[in-house]
Amino acid sequence: MSGWQRCDTCRKVRTGTDFDAGATTCRECLAGPAPAVRKRVAPVVSSRTKPRAEAAPTAAAGPRRPLVGAVGSGDLEVRERRARRAAHEALELSHPEEFRLLLRDARAAEGLRPMDTAPPPPVDAGGTPPAPPGAAG
Repeated sequence: MSGWQRCDTCRKVRTGTDFDAGATTCRECLAGPAPAVRKRVAPVVSSRTKPRAEAAPTAAAGPRRPLVGAVGSGDLEVRERRARRAAHEALELSHPEEFRLLLRDARAAEGLRPMDTAPPPPVDAGGTPPAPPGAAG
């Protein structure tokens, strides 16, 4: 048996020396006055429901207007960013060279390193890339 035991009355964990042999109640609880009985407290939430008033009549049925957030989710700023990104992607697909030049200039204006968005150089049949322009050879 371990050296610790929980009292059945006060529920405190006490050493084995605080109990009589085989007892489940500590000596302090046996010698002292009975613990005060706690008063029952009413629950915070009631389970009864109030009868609801009838709902007010809604507007006449007519053509429904789209809700503000029906097209996309999120606030206005998020939807504007999404629209701008879609336009950028469409521009990149329709005018790839102009988009690369505009992106390069914008990144340089922001102080960002240039992106390597140029297509890879073509490889000839021998597997070697052509010599750079201006190289003597």
